[in-house]
Amino acid sequence: MDTTAQRSTAPRLFDSGWRASLRVWLGGTTIQGRLVRNFLLAILLPALVTTVVGVGIIRHRVFAQAQTQVNADLEAAKEIYQSTVDRLEDAIRIHATRMVIYGALSRQDTTGLAEEMDRIRQAEHLDVLTLVDANGRLFYRSRNAEAPRGQEVTDELILRVLEQLQPAAATEVVTAEALAIESPALARQALMTITPTARARRAAEPLVRAGMMLRAAAPVFTPGGRQLGVLYGGVLLNRNYLIVDKIRQTVFKEEEYQGRPVGTATIFQDDVRISTNVRFADGSRAISSQASAEVTDEVLLRGGTWRGRAFVVDEWYLAAYAPIHNLSGKTIGMLYVGVLERPFTNLLWQSVVVFLGIAAGGVGLVYVMAMRVARRISGPIHSMAVAAQRIAQGDYSKKVESAGHDELGYLGHSFNTMMAELQRAHQALRESAEELERKVEQRTAELTRMQGRMIQSEKMVAIGKLAAGVAHEINNPLTGVLTNSSLMLEDLPDDHPWREDLQTIVSETLRCRRIVKGLLDFARQTKPQRSLFDMNQVVEDVLALVRNQTTFRNVRVVNQLHPNLPSVLADADQMRQVVLNVVLNAAEAMSQGGELRVSSALDTPHRSIEVQIADTGPGIPDEVRSRVFEPFFTTKKTGTGLGLAVAYGIMERHQGELRIDTSRGQGTMFTIRLPIEGLPDDD
Repeated sequence: MDTTAQRSTAPRLFDSGWRASLRVWLGGTTIQGRLVRNFLLAILLPALVTTVVGVGIIRHRVFAQAQTQVNADLEAAKEIYQSTVDRLEDAIRIHATRMVIYGALSRQDTTGLAEEMDRIRQAEHLDVLTLVDANGRLFYRSRNAEAPRGQEVTDELILRVLEQLQPAAATEVVTAEALAIESPALARQALMTITPTARARRAAEPLVRAGMMLRAAAPVFTPGGRQLGVLYGGVLLNRNYLIVDKIRQTVFKEEEYQGRPVGTATIFQDDVRISTNVRFADGSRAISSQASAEVTDEVLLRGGTWRGRAFVVDEWYLAAYAPIHNLSGKTIGMLYVGVLERPFTNLLWQSVVVFLGIAAGGVGLVYVMAMRVARRISGPIHSMAVAAQRIAQGDYSKKVESAGHDELGYLGHSFNTMMAELQRAHQALRESAEELERKVEQRTAELTRMQGRMIQSEKMVAIGKLAAGVAHEINNPLTGVLTNSSLMLEDLPDDHPWREDLQTIVSETLRCRRIVKGLLDFARQTKPQRSLFDMNQVVEDVLALVRNQTTFRNVRVVNQLHPNLPSVLADADQMRQVVLNVVLNAAEAMSQGGELRVSSALDTPHRSIEVQIADTGPGIPDEVRSRVFEPFFTTKKTGTGLGLAVAYGIMERHQGELRIDTSRGQGTMFTIRLPIEGLPDDD
């Protein structure tokens, strides 16, 4: 047999070098060439499609996520804006109760009023502070004290407060004439020339003369409840950047990109920016520029919220605009938040480059691997072809080596590996499901507790309002009964037959007065005066106070206080009231004697301390337990049922917890939980 001829007719499957590889890729008819071409086509086309689709998905996801964040930022900005309005309303309502204010109206004399009104206006950073009498006529104007008194006021907000006798606040557009009456400086602050802006509608007027103000008004009453007038205050938003800068600081953390703020906020009067931190190209605030026409149509004309890609001054932003309404519900402006689109666009192009790089690297890697795989596959096939040629020529001596543990062995090993992986994945999935179910149960229980606390809080607020109204209505006639009966008692001789009856009237009236005081204490919900103190010392003070009372004569007190309890930031007097109410309640439950166990502990995981007060009394039935914190609910023959309700309210205001654990015949334990780090006072 001519082996030389055989070699010349056999295909060259294992040429080395780049020329051989190129020949195989471009036009080779061997199995190796076809495998390499098919491998490369199989990876190249999906790589291109994946790049295009991936970039599209990334663009959609990035911009969708950014827009979602902008929507959330708009809600946060609306909260900041509304909280500013609410703080203004609260300030005016509080200052309306000052003696100087209602005293001046009551006397119809402005003596001494100017200094106090100026102090209030400067302390609250107000641009306007005015006092109107009960007939709706001007009494005193802080910014223009020389204004004549007695002018009739036609302001809708003031008239509404005079009619409804309730504080009110709103955003309003104030005319230039009204601003000038208050102060010429305010009129100048509001005046601005509208700057032509790309994509905006042409302004009907070249100037903005009116001003947008945050305004609040509250009724002024005498201590006896007689209405005397209205205290009105306002803050001009034109060129006032406090709100928009607070939004940027709070929501966007003052981040910048290439020297420009990433996040911006704006307050519009109609479609003109009157307060903003959007910048012109020269770095100045874009005051007096306009919003784009599409935004104006959606928000100002149709009253909707606009979200999307917007051209703001000279840059594209992902933005959201919400309408600002006045007292009557008319849209008078817009609140805007937005983030620069440029960072997201640059990120998208970076992603494109990364995708293309990964695709190119993948193609190169697949080519190298395809060459190696093709050689491994074509080698055994070539051996089989040579063996078949020899068999055709009658040479049966050539044998094909048997693949002992090749494909089938690898397939079996892969199958077993796959089964093991599936088993592990199933086990992990089942454990995850159990963990999820446990977390759902925990969350459900937590939500149930939160719902119960919310219902209790709402119930206490409603009953507190009712209690305040009832107490105020009862207090005046009660004072008259007490005064007259006391005077009659003083005038009667000691042996007069009516003296005992009058003494009973005085005693019972004093008792009613204590009940009314309890109602008022419950309804007022006094704001905590926080300071650092030792809770153990509060407990010991209370125990020392009550130890010698008759109720504790047959009660043994067991003291188990934690020796190293950290200090807490809270109102010590209110905490003393909580402990006292709980201790007295426990002592009254042990009228026949028993043991009072008082302990304190540190709850490190929850960053709080706990004080537990347990008695050995008869316990509380289930039907009573759910109502122990309700105001006016009591099982005693005497008492108002306010002690535990007041204690519960105090703990609520301290962001703490007052919990009860009891069962019939097993005694009762109250747990007072208080955070170690107190929360700051509300504004």
